[in-house]
Amino acid sequence: DLRTGETIHSFGEGTLETPYGIAVGPDSEVYVACTCESKKVSYVSIFDAHGTALRTIGTGRLLNPLGVCVDVRGRVFVADYGACAVVVLDGDTGTLLTTLRIRGKPFDVLVTRRGEIVIGVHNGKDREESRGWLAVIG
Repeated sequence: DLRTGETIHSFGEGTLETPYGIAVGPDSEVYVACTCESKKVSYVSIFDAHGTALRTIGTGRLLNPLGVCVDVRGRVFVADYGACAVVVLDGDTGTLLTTLRIRGKPFDVLVTRRGEIVIGVHNGKDREESRGWLAVIG
């Protein structure tokens, strides 16, 4: 509830160890970028609009996914901080479509209506030398 902050619905309990980025695709499916430290595996979990787990993609391809977005074509863009890349996966099959190497460590990603990819990037340094920027590809 926006007035009280009370949770009205939740899902993913027991399946999501460390959820980071969350996105909703054009088909109303919910995409969650996760890192499971205890199993040393990273992935994107996909749920339907009611919270039913549908599938997992990116397992074995992602190191430390933080941000995720889905474009109108159903491609899943994952800001993989650990790999210094944006990984693009087919949202249905999980097939790797491409990897965009980034100078720095990407922590978030979005795709504009014009198809430009906007990436939030961090230089990976400690707090005193920390610098960030937005990279636009397209």
